[in-house]
Amino acid sequence: MGKKPIKERLKIISAMLLQHKDLQGPLELKKKTLVIQKEIDSTPTKGLAINWDDKKSIEDLQKKALDRKLPIIYFLDPLKFDPDLLLIAFKKLVHVFVEQRINEEGLKRLLNHVESGKISLSKLIEAALGENITIIADAAKESDVKAELLLYLIGAITQPALEEIARKIDPQFPDKWWQGSCPVCGRIPAVAKNRYRKRFLVCTYCGTEYLSDNYLCVHCGNKDPYTLKYIEVEANPAFKIDFCTKCKHYIKKIEETKLKEPIPKGLEDILTLNLDFLAKDAGLARN
Repeated sequence: MGKKPIKERLKIISAMLLQHKDLQGPLELKKKTLVIQKEIDSTPTKGLAINWDDKKSIEDLQKKALDRKLPIIYFLDPLKFDPDLLLIAFKKLVHVFVEQRINEEGLKRLLNHVESGKISLSKLIEAALGENITIIADAAKESDVKAELLLYLIGAITQPALEEIARKIDPQFPDKWWQGSCPVCGRIPAVAKNRYRKRFLVCTYCGTEYLSDNYLCVHCGNKDPYTLKYIEVEANPAFKIDFCTKCKHYIKKIEETKLKEPIPKGLEDILTLNLDFLAKDAGLARN
């Protein structure tokens, strides 16, 4: 269950940088992000103070999620995230984006605000866990960065802990979920896999794979097969773009039996970027 370990993904990314000249930018950024995440992942806590060997703590989280029909992330105590460890990672990650000249001035301002205490990193983590968009939006506006970028940065430093939870959950837990969003982190999936005539949604954030209705728009919940269409990719029959004619959102689909070679877990999204370009050209929106 879950993604390949970060150190394995780093090796794969390094090899792919030599093969995929068309994806140099995103792959290089992914590699640098993984290096920082590996530092968090190599600690006993993974950035979150939880007894990872205690099955009961994970089972309790699963039970709460199923009983309340809310993802596990809602039941994590934000105060148990290690602020010192995550602040170090946050600084390094911001510098990576500054080096790439992505929102350079705004990110420098954001870092100054966080280091001075004007913006609390712990509060941002709490807001991200609880999907309090107002706090995120206010902090982003204060620093003149996009809210989506700030959410990405917070998500990147908390990701190792969520990935570890995804590895520790009972394999039967996600099959009882039957909702469009991820049962662990609550994100809307960008990728689906067809396997043995069953559809599995893939969370490209924490790595959870979970059963889904074959006809379901994960964005709006539409289940009408007559309004759920797909675009075939002539160059590769293993890939399709499923989309909803009602809300105009799409999800990338991988037909696993038609793949020439398997796609490493955790890299499904980045290695199907060409599908995002096709979907954009078709006037579709990503989830």
